[in-house]
Amino acid sequence: MVVLDTSIIFKWLREEDNRHLSLKILDDFLEGKEEVIAPDIILYELANALTFKKELTEEDVLAAWELFIDFKIQIYIPDAKFIEKCLIFAKKYGVTVYDASYAVLAKEKKCNLITKDEKFAEAVSLPFVKTLSDFKRISS
Repeated sequence: MVVLDTSIIFKWLREEDNRHLSLKILDDFLEGKEEVIAPDIILYELANALTFKKELTEEDVLAAWELFIDFKIQIYIPDAKFIEKCLIFAKKYGVTVYDASYAVLAKEKKCNLITKDEKFAEAVSLPFVKTLSDFKRISS
């Protein structure tokens, strides 16, 4: 199992740098080699990221959204205790509660979080928080 944040999922849907690395994760997921989970905040973050890409038409946005939904990624719905853990994590590491939710979920599920956000990974400096660059070294 792996937790993926919005930056990785977005790469599945759009041409961007290092997309091939994210597509390796997608291939493993689609082949049943890797289970993917994300907190429910990903729904809003991804929708927002798609909406604010100026080069995307409404049709492009809706097509990307439908593709994301078709992946059937496991979405974790938090309870009050989970949010409390996110608050503590966010305060401790000086990150947003949104970003904390991905790391807390990975910690709870005893798996890695993979993100493109190198600043976040550096800020928390936890062994289970991997960047896409780390994934490149792991999968090579």
